[in-house]
Amino acid sequence: MAVRLEFLTQDSEERALAMRYWATDEEGAYLERVADLVPFREIVQSGQIAKQVREYCLAFDENQSCCLCGGEVRINGRAEAKKVFQRSSTPCAPCAELQNRKRAEQAALEQAEISKRLAYKMERSAAATLDYTSLPDNVVLLILAINAVVAPRLAHGTFGIADCDDLAPLNADKFVKQLCKDEYLLEDPGAAKAGTYFLQNGELWHKTYQLELFLPPDKTHGRGIGALGLLDEHRFTDPDSLFNLWLDYAVADVLRYLLDQCNIYSHDLEDEAIEKITSTVRHGLQTYSVAQLWSVMWKVVKDAASLANREYYNRPKAVATIPNKIRKLLEVADQQGGIQRSWDRPEHHLAGSLGMVFSNLFDIDEYSQGSHVIELFNRLRPPAQVETEHNLQSLAEAFMRSASNGPDPWSAMEHFADKIRAGLTTEDALMEAFGQ
Repeated sequence: MAVRLEFLTQDSEERALAMRYWATDEEGAYLERVADLVPFREIVQSGQIAKQVREYCLAFDENQSCCLCGGEVRINGRAEAKKVFQRSSTPCAPCAELQNRKRAEQAALEQAEISKRLAYKMERSAAATLDYTSLPDNVVLLILAINAVVAPRLAHGTFGIADCDDLAPLNADKFVKQLCKDEYLLEDPGAAKAGTYFLQNGELWHKTYQLELFLPPDKTHGRGIGALGLLDEHRFTDPDSLFNLWLDYAVADVLRYLLDQCNIYSHDLEDEAIEKITSTVRHGLQTYSVAQLWSVMWKVVKDAASLANREYYNRPKAVATIPNKIRKLLEVADQQGGIQRSWDRPEHHLAGSLGMVFSNLFDIDEYSQGSHVIELFNRLRPPAQVETEHNLQSLAEAFMRSASNGPDPWSAMEHFADKIRAGLTTEDALMEAFGQ
């Protein structure tokens, strides 16, 4: 017999059953079928025999050696026995127990280290505050939009990145991650479920979509609905940050529509193609509206579907034409007076809470042309800043006229460049170069 037995019973009938179950011929074939071993006492079904035999004896396969220690391997049934000698694929019971014990000890050490590091993180987070009255314009808009989808947890509790999926039509997590990176939102490890944080190569890592986030309290008013009310009174004065946030949002709105259309025609855009399209769309949105660009997306996807059905063409080659086709259509539009058509928002395509905040505060939406949005935001500049920019522009124009009319324009420009390289501001450099 290739299986060595250690009996756990002194009952002769039980021993005999175990030996019959494991008995083999010289070639390793079992002498009796399991079905022939029943009935045995109260056992009448063959499927119960193996379990019963394990209560009568321990079986060790002499044709297997432990992959770790080289010792004999215990098996539980006929299917685990081998006909020729080999190393086992799993460790023997003593080795497995030792491994488990070492893993448990290592896990305990790692958990202790994780707890230590999280305690420090929690201490820093608990001490953090913000000045709600001086937050950047784009941050205020994002916080208002997040509150619209997670309230009342922004004021009193915590929330996860996945809770903000309705923030924007596409890639809403990018907006939330940026707020985390800039520390306008902080992690609350104490509220996260077990396993969110772990060590890897000695560094503390986390599972991003299991994080629990919170908005730090205002330095004066603390946390709560009353403190968030300060954001409703915020005065917007930074056109650049507002327009860049609008572009981020509007690009997501256009790409969501594009990807939906690609899905209809089974077009699979590669990451590189999406990156090119993103740049083109972002530039186009400085002039056109989201709705106008939807019409462009619709046309290029439909054209690609038609191209894919042509002889000597295929779908990947047709899809590869989409980025350049978008760019070409926008170039033609610029030359011929703009995009003439615009599409309505599909019923299943949500504007997202950020879109609603833009609409409520600035009355802009998918039909607002980029040029109009720029003009609208520029009106928010404080009068003093507008006057300063106007004076700087006038100074620059005067310097350019003087340099071009002077005996050595090149020398004048070199002098200006030297002042800039020396660290002067544009205005100071112009003043000195102009004076000289």
